[in-house]
Amino acid sequence: MKFLKILILIFFFGCNSDSKQLPILSYKIDDKGNSAPYKITYITFKNQLGENFSTDNIKDKVFLANFFFTSCPSICPPMRNKLIDIADTFQSEDNFLIVSHTIDPENDTVEVLKNYSEATGISIDKWQFIRSSVEHTRLQAGLFMTNFKPNEEGTDFYHSSYAALVDTDQQIRGFYNLLVDEEIERLKEDIAFLLKTNS
Repeated sequence: MKFLKILILIFFFGCNSDSKQLPILSYKIDDKGNSAPYKITYITFKNQLGENFSTDNIKDKVFLANFFFTSCPSICPPMRNKLIDIADTFQSEDNFLIVSHTIDPENDTVEVLKNYSEATGISIDKWQFIRSSVEHTRLQAGLFMTNFKPNEEGTDFYHSSYAALVDTDQQIRGFYNLLVDEEIERLKEDIAFLLKTNS
């Protein structure tokens, strides 16, 4: 059934691919007002198995990136459910990946991330949970045009419910609010489009 769903998505958007366009959003504006494009890269991260996670892990893949922490009591559980649905929808696509960055590396150890990952029921080749220092994670969040910070009591974090879609050239092609059903449908359509066009 999941395989049929993705075939329908790819077929539908294949028929309409001539008119569909996704912007390239990974750029910054320099001092002279010119756009300076960049690519998403990774160093100093480890996944839920304690293995190095680098730019090689996203090479030639369409991937979805978000920021979270495992003890999040508010927006993370519904975001996680939506990501499980997306992973299930595209489970037969070898070049699709979800990358979730913890913003609480002090508590989200490799073991905690491994347990959290296993509880989703999604295989590691489809969904990687990664960690680094807070400093490096904050720099990575900047590449995705987002940020996070502890709340005033220091027991929780403020972070975005948005996820970024990245193409096989490591360019951001869209941002999607994982808490909005209409955004999830648009995200699935755009993933199918990128998987079909590889651009």
